Amino acid sequence: MPTTTAARPAPPGRPRDPRRDEAIRDAVLTLLADVGYERMSVDSIAAAAGVSKPTIYRRWPGKHALVADAIRCHPHTRAAASDTGSLRGDLLAAVRQAADHQVASAHLTAGLAGRMRESDELAGLVREHAIGAVRRRFRTLLERAAQRGELPAGADVSPLFVDIAPSVIHARVLLSVEPVDDAFAAELVDRVLLPIVAAACKPEEHLGTVLRHA
Repeated sequence: MPTTTAARPAPPGRPRDPRRDEAIRDAVLTLLADVGYERMSVDSIAAAAGVSKPTIYRRWPGKHALVADAIRCHPHTRAAASDTGSLRGDLLAAVRQAADHQVASAHLTAGLAGRMRESDELAGLVREHAIGAVRRRFRTLLERAAQRGELPAGADVSPLFVDIAPSVIHARVLLSVEPVDDAFAAELVDRVLLPIVAAACKPEEHLGTVLRHA
């Protein structure tokens, strides 16, 4: 009887190149700022990134998923909330981090702000994956302060708290073009953010060491 030879397993495909993924995401963000979501196509993304359309479709099922991933993977979106050991220190670090991002990404931020008015889909993606990440980061700072005992249990801090610092920084960098240095960070934290937190406490409660270090 003739002998049979066991079939060899097919060799694995070429490993995914993270540098190519990053080039595609960068092309997406640049095109979003320059031409907008509706006018951006997979063809234009492929051309800008120097890859083929099949390369993109092997990684993402379509434009919506690709844009969501590009926004979600941006360094500012993925940045972790700093843990300095105190709420004031955490807030100062968060303000500096946000300011550095705004300065470094001013063109992208300005472009997206304008393009979001043209596309409800883009606006939804930015709110979910970028603005949502920043809000969660500021909420994390409050949760951590409560765990340390700096905030009383159940302190009802205004929901606007998570939007104030990013909004002020955005206006400062893109509109008034004024410094976002350490002095600015300290004033924003000590004269705006911490007083808002203090206002959420009942008269008989206290903020532990938070305001004493302001």
